[in-house]
Amino acid sequence: MYNRYLNVFRKHYPAKKIAPLLAIIVALSPFAIDTYLPAIPTMAKYFQVDIHLIELSIPIYLIGFALGQLTGGPISDNYGRRWIGIIGLSLFFIASFAIIYVSNVQQLWLFRFIQAFGGGFGLVICAAIVRDLYDGKDAAKIFTLIGFIMMVAPLIAPSVGSIMLQYFNWQAIFMLLAVYAIVQVLVIIIWVPETKKLRKVGGYEHLNLRQVLENYWAIVSHQSALPYLLCSSFVAATMFAFLTEVSFLYIEYFGVTEKKFAWLFGLNIISMMSFNRINHFLLDRWPPRKILKLGLLIQTSSATILLVTALFGMEGLALSVILLMLVIGSFGIIAPNNMACYMGYFPKTSGTANAVIGSSQFALGAVIGLILTYLHNGTPFPMFVTILAMALLGMLSYFYGRKKVNS
Repeated sequence: MYNRYLNVFRKHYPAKKIAPLLAIIVALSPFAIDTYLPAIPTMAKYFQVDIHLIELSIPIYLIGFALGQLTGGPISDNYGRRWIGIIGLSLFFIASFAIIYVSNVQQLWLFRFIQAFGGGFGLVICAAIVRDLYDGKDAAKIFTLIGFIMMVAPLIAPSVGSIMLQYFNWQAIFMLLAVYAIVQVLVIIIWVPETKKLRKVGGYEHLNLRQVLENYWAIVSHQSALPYLLCSSFVAATMFAFLTEVSFLYIEYFGVTEKKFAWLFGLNIISMMSFNRINHFLLDRWPPRKILKLGLLIQTSSATILLVTALFGMEGLALSVILLMLVIGSFGIIAPNNMACYMGYFPKTSGTANAVIGSSQFALGAVIGLILTYLHNGTPFPMFVTILAMALLGMLSYFYGRKKVNS
C-alpha cells in the first residue's frame, strides 16, 4: 500500500515540479541575510554604533534559525509539513514588518531573532518533504536542482539591497522581506503537498516529547550519519564566516562601493551555481559520496591558498575574490551530496533529522560569527584563518566517515 501511495505522490509531484516550489521557500534564508549585507555600514551609521554590532545581527539570526528548525522539525513529523511552514513564515512576516520601526540595535537583534525562528520552520519542511518522496540519487538530484534555483536569491539579493539603499532607505529592505514571506505562505497553501498521510501509511507514529528527545539522540549518535552531520556543519561555517565579514572585507578593507560590492558578491553565487550544474552531470557517473570528496578537496585547497597569500601580503582584491569564489562555489557540490548521504539514514524521521543538520549548521555558524566579531581587528586574517580551519575540519569529518565505512 505504501508503494502505491508513494507512486501517486511522485506522479502528482515530480521532481521538476516540486523542486522549484521548495526552492522558493529555502531561498528565504540567503535572501534574508544577503539582501541587507550592503546596508550594514549604513545601518551602523543610522544607529550610531560600530559596524561589528550590526554584524552581530547575523549570528543572532543564525541562532534563531537553528532553534526554529529544532522546534519545527519534530512538530512537522507529528502534525504535517504545510501548517508548520505557514505558521513559521507568518511569524517571519510579522518580525520583518516590526524591524522597520526599531529605534535601536537591541530591538534589531530581538526581531531578527524572531524573524529567523519563523524562517527556520519554513526551511525545515523542505528537505523533509524531499526525503518523504525520494531517496538516494533521486534525492541528490532534487537537492541539486533546489540548490541551483535558490542560488538566484543570493545572486540578486545584494543588488536588490543596493538598489533599495539608492532609492529608498534600509527599512525598505525589510519591507521587501515581509512581502516575500507572504508570497511563500501562498505558495505553501496552494502548491506544496502534505505528506502526512503518506508517512502514516509508511508506518510513522505520533511521538510524544520523550520520544522526540529519544529521536534527537538517536540521530545525533548515529555512527554512520554522524560524519555527514559534522561535515555539513563545518562546511556551512565557512559560508557563515564569509557572510559575517564580507561587507567589511570588500567595502571597508578593499574600499569598493556598495554597488560594486553587489557585483563582487554575486560572483561567488555564480561560482556556486556553476559547481551545482557540474554536480548534476557528475551524479550520472559517480555516487554522491565520491563527488562530495571532490568538493571538499576544492574548498580546502582554495582556503589554504587564500590564507597563504594573506600571510605573504599578497591578498589583493582580485586574488581574494577568485579564491573566495572557489571556497564558496564548492558548496554547490558539497551541500546536495552531503545532504543526500545524511538523509538516507532517516526515512521515518526526516523532519527531525533535517532539523538536526540544519540547526547544527546555523548554530555553529552563529558561534563562528560571534567569534569573528570578537576577533575583528581591521584585517582579513581572522576571516581567512576561520575559513581554512572550518574547511579542514569538514574534510577530516569526511575521512573519518570513510574510515568507519571501510572498517
